[in-house]
Amino acid sequence: MALGENEKNNVLEILNNAVPGGASMLSELLGKDTSISLSQVDSIEAAAVGSMFPGKNLVAPSELGDGLGSTAVVISEAQAAIMADLMIGQDGSNPPAALEDLHLSAVTELTNQVVDSVLGSVSSQVGVTLMANPGEVSVADLDAGVIPGMDGEVVVMEAELKIGEFDAGKLGLVFAGDIASRLKSGAQADASASADGFVNDATAGASQGQQATPSAQNVVTSELATEKHTSVYDSSLDIVMDVPLQVTVELGRTNKLVREVLEMTPGSVIELDKLAGEPVDILVNQKYIAKGEVVVIDENFGIRITDIIRPAERIPKI
Repeated sequence: MALGENEKNNVLEILNNAVPGGASMLSELLGKDTSISLSQVDSIEAAAVGSMFPGKNLVAPSELGDGLGSTAVVISEAQAAIMADLMIGQDGSNPPAALEDLHLSAVTELTNQVVDSVLGSVSSQVGVTLMANPGEVSVADLDAGVIPGMDGEVVVMEAELKIGEFDAGKLGLVFAGDIASRLKSGAQADASASADGFVNDATAGASQGQQATPSAQNVVTSELATEKHTSVYDSSLDIVMDVPLQVTVELGRTNKLVREVLEMTPGSVIELDKLAGEPVDILVNQKYIAKGEVVVIDENFGIRITDIIRPAERIPKI
């Protein structure tokens, strides 16, 4: 089951090309210099992943489309706590002792961006489009169980994750299913096919002893596929960074008849559907994204965010 020499070299080549993009993404989002240094890659049973990542770890699984398998990011709990602290606007020096919903929500956005960056690079190397469907991020004791949705043989990458001035921890990438086989086969496995599955004329000619002459169609398709899958945070989000958004803080709601509204006078009291002390709702472009509490800053009202709503729960309020 262990990787053969050629398989190991293939996996290392692909991931060594893909991981730097993930590290760059982390640096951008965390505001700290971040490095990911590969330690080892191996092929093991999914139930044995805990031997490489013992104890509690943050696990961010994703299903890949078109039956290509699944992948998961594994981050040691201490490193995940530092990341969560930075993502909620702190300096990382006092990370939470336990990762609660607020922290998991913040790290979810982070891991999704990293997975997209890494898979984009892997896609261009193995010649297949990899689309991730993120699952629920959780803290799991891998000594006591397996990563949800993964069984059988998996390819595992173990790396050292260093964030700014903080102590290093572990980061792992786990691949199961068809994507694991493609990693072991190497980047050359699909080099003869374009992103649309057409055989490259140059490769076909070379295999028959003829002089290789790539057609214009293959060159253009290859370039478009590479451009599509190597986009990173800077190029994909910077163009919308200056787009204004309407931020609304909602104290509460109530329903009134037209008659009741017309009867209002100065001094009338309107009872809302919120209890005293309940968090207020924070909406961006009418989309519910967070909860917060009212604070006073230099005689002005402000809102301290106490909870980030999970993406699946961000239902627009009408």
